[in-house]
This record gives sequence, structure tokens and C-alpha cells, in this order.
Amino acid sequence: MEKHCIHVEKVFDWVMRPVKLTKRETLTEPIVENDVCVDICIPCGKKTVVWSAEESVQAFGTVTVVYEQGCGQKMDVFINGEFSFSLQEGESRSVTMSHLHDVQVECKGDGMCVGRVCIQLHQQLHRMDDCEHIRCILTDACGQPIEPGQMTCRILDERQTVRVTLPNGKHVNLQRVYVLIEAFVVVQCIQKDGTVWKTKPISLATIEDVLLCAPAETAVVCETVTADCKAAFLSAACPQIFITIHLCQHVQSLGRVKVEIEGAICTPRVEQQVHICPQHVHIPSCPI
Repeated sequence: MEKHCIHVEKVFDWVMRPVKLTKRETLTEPIVENDVCVDICIPCGKKTVVWSAEESVQAFGTVTVVYEQGCGQKMDVFINGEFSFSLQEGESRSVTMSHLHDVQVECKGDGMCVGRVCIQLHQQLHRMDDCEHIRCILTDACGQPIEPGQMTCRILDERQTVRVTLPNGKHVNLQRVYVLIEAFVVVQCIQKDGTVWKTKPISLATIEDVLLCAPAETAVVCETVTADCKAAFLSAACPQIFITIHLCQHVQSLGRVKVEIEGAICTPRVEQQVHICPQHVHIPSCPI
């Protein structure tokens, strides 16, 4: 066997460690997301409220009005008590509003006005009832769900060399490195009446120190392997929630080294030809 010198990445040290993040958060105005569709079937010539928000919530979202059939004239749409737009039969239109209190429609003419109103609704609740089910969702800073490996886990520049005694009594020099860990979670609540609301992204962060063999020429990397998030309400009068995230992280020190190995140079094999055509079947002649 020949000897070869190769340039590879070596793992100088590798530790697996648990990390716990906790936070007590006072909740303010949780957001309810809901899609609401209401059928319109009202007498023409009468201005009618087809949807309105509860007094205890502040709503915003996108309103879509469809005018299917009516009294041969236009439909006027009023949002928050003010005229917004008109539709002819067969038309539809969507508008996005930062504040939604109510939607009213009025069809001109005689007869019945038929259509529907659909709202992609976001509501901010000023009161919170008991939650029947609570979910703690790992997200990014914008509230989009992520996997544990996408969490922020950054090695800070500072390293300190410390002398430690191993369990076997041997004295060695190790490096203390500092790791910034940051997570965002969204807490989702399902109430007894089926209402689903969620919080804005809540940030949890900590700086942890790790001891490992990490000489100056090495790069230290970390990765979050698993994450388990739990949340519980502490008070109903002044709504507070307690969040705990249990993480499992791998921290490694890596460096490029040259290694001598014994081996043979690889060569490509000859491609094996596979015949896909069936063999020709010879039909023997008749003996008579």
C-alpha cells in the first residue's frame, strides 16, 4: 500500500450539552387569526350590517365582497360606516384595512340581493379567557415556524485558557468559549369555544460558557439538535405566561490538518452494460 498525505478537517473536541431557556412574559393584546365568510341574502334598498367585530377586540385584515345577483343595479359597500366601493352583479373586490369595526352593504332596486363577504381576520384581544389547549411553537423573529437546527447559536469571539483537572487526575489546558443562544416562540391558545389566538414572537436568549479543547487555530461551531418548548399561564387577572425551552446542543472545535494514510489510488470501474432488449425467440418450422 502506498502512503498519501491528505488535507482534512479534524474534530479536536466535541461536547453534547443540555441548555434550558426560561422566561416570564406579560401578555398584551394576543392576536386571533380567523377566516370568516358570511352569506348575503337581504332585501334590496335596505342598508344592512353583514359583519361586525366584538367590542372587546381590535380587528384588522382583508375584506372580500362578492356580488352574485341582485336587483339589476349596483351594490354599495360600507366599511366602518363609510362608503368604500360599488360592485355590479358578478363582480368582486378586496380591500385591506388596518382597523375593522363593521361591514355593511346596500343594493339598489327591488327584490333580493345575494352575495357573500369573506374576511381574513386578525383580532387583538383585550381580554383573555381560559385556554383549553396551549401550544408553544418554535419560530423565527417574524413568527414563521422553524426547525431546531435553524435557531441562532453563535460562538462569541472571546476565548480563555483555563487549567483543569480531569477525573483521572491529569492536568490539561482547555479553552472556555462563550455561546450566544437565542430562540423565538409563539404561544397559541385554543379556548373552550373554539377561538384560537396566538402571541407575537417572544424572544428568549442566554450566553453559556463551554470548556473544550479549542486551540487558537480552530473554529468552534454549535448546532441545536432538539428543542422542546412548554408554556403555562400564571395569572388571569394580569395575564402572564411562563415559557421553558429544553435544548440539546452539539459544540465542536474544528481545524484543518494534514494526515498521512496508507491506501491505493482510486480508479473508475468499467460501466456494466445492461441489455434491455429481449432475446429474439426463434419459432421452429413445422415437421410436416
